[in-house]
This record gives sequence, structure tokens and C-alpha cells, in this order.
Amino acid sequence: VLTRMMPCKYSLNTMYSLCLRSFYLIEMVMYKDVLPISTHLKLTSTNIYNLAIEVGFDDCGTASVQRLDKDAQFMDEWLAQGLHGNMDYLERNRDKRYDPSLLVPGAQTIVVCLLHFDKSGRDYHRTVKSLLYKLEARLKEEFGEQIVSQTHQHIFCDSAPMLERRWCVEAGLGFIGKNHQLIHPTLGSMVHPGEIVINLPIMTDTTPLPLREDTERIPRGCADCQLCLEACPTGALRNDVWDATQCIAYTTHHCLECQLVCPYNS
Repeated sequence: VLTRMMPCKYSLNTMYSLCLRSFYLIEMVMYKDVLPISTHLKLTSTNIYNLAIEVGFDDCGTASVQRLDKDAQFMDEWLAQGLHGNMDYLERNRDKRYDPSLLVPGAQTIVVCLLHFDKSGRDYHRTVKSLLYKLEARLKEEFGEQIVSQTHQHIFCDSAPMLERRWCVEAGLGFIGKNHQLIHPTLGSMVHPGEIVINLPIMTDTTPLPLREDTERIPRGCADCQLCLEACPTGALRNDVWDATQCIAYTTHHCLECQLVCPYNS
């Protein structure tokens, strides 16, 4: 009977599979009140956080994609003063750096993950990206392949024109301290961020996340603390601006004085 229906278009096995799928769909309609419509999680910050912790990150937050106008103005002025030294790459791709939707077309949400220095190994880029790819696989599994771009790079760790520390703040992962580092309220500043840009919006979710549910008892910001400014051996943190041309970490990559003295890292 099946082969007589469409003898030229489908094989017997194909028609059999189509019939089975049709019967399944009919059953779903008949029993829609007793069968679950979907076994997937809802796309909320809490569920994404749980997946990020599952693959090995220390914290995770989400932020809606937008153009960072204030940061754009600040960075344009900072670059104009030449405080970036020889980091000429910072002068390129500014539009993409300020607006992730130009970097990843269709972007709606940035998933920002943090990994502490202690877990990052000798090459934090490789370690963080490895975890990001694992998280991407879990996101696709739970929310479908369409959650990320199929044509543009969307996983980053210090590897694209993106204001990573600002997006950490936007995602609720901390604040920018006087040492110009991201400071997480419980992990401190010795963390490496990584991002996955996704193409779907996040559902409203007010569930408190474990690492931040008690942070109201932890002072936000640096207040009167000047330890990092006093510890900086070259004055690179002067006048509320980071001067890369004076920063030892910029020239030799072997200075953490402004982080070692930070109370959030104690």
C-alpha cells in the first residue's frame, strides 16, 4: 500500500518512518494534557548558570546585547591620549568593540563566564575556551542549534574586539575596581572571563544565584581603599586612569601588585 501511494518519490523504509512519525504526532495531540510538550529547560539566567557550573566555571551571568555608549566615549578619549601604548589593535574595530551585534549578527544575549586563576592552567585561553565549547554543546542540547550563530564566531576569550570587563559588570558578575580590574564580590579579581554570544533573548528570572545571594553583606566598590594605587610601583593607576605605557604588566607581563594587595583577593 505504501509503495503504491508514492512509488517514485519515497522508499518503503522512508514511508514507514513517516507513518510512524505521523502516528506519534497524532498521539501527542490526543494526549497533550498528560504528555509533556517539551523536556528542554527554559532559557533563563539560572539555567544557563547551572550549565556553566556543570562544565567547570566558577560563575556565570547574562546580559542583553546593546551598544556601550558611555564606554565608547571613555575609550575613544583614552585612546586619543595615547594611554594604550603600542596596543594599536585597540584602535581597530571600534564599532564592533562597542556593539557586539556588529561582531556577531543576530546577537541578543552575552553569556559571560568566569574561571579563577587557580583553575586556568598555563594557558588560560585554551582552558577557558575548552569550557566554553563544552557549555556551547550543552546549550545546543537544551535549547537547539539555533541558539548560536552558524556563520560567525561567537565564542571568545581575550580573542576578539569586546569590552570583556564591562560585559562582566553588565552580567552582574562584579564591578571595576580602582586597579581597573573586574572584581567579583567573592572570587576577587584573579579571574579569567570568557563569553558566548547567543541569538536568543533570556527569559525574566529573579532566582538568586549562589555566589551572589549574600553579596549585599559584602561592600560594593572600593570605597576609601587606596591599597592598589599605593602598591603600583610606577604610578600607572594615576588619576583614575590606567596608563599602559607605565604599567609593568603591559611591558613584561610579570606584575600583579595591584591585585595582590586587594582585600577582595585575601
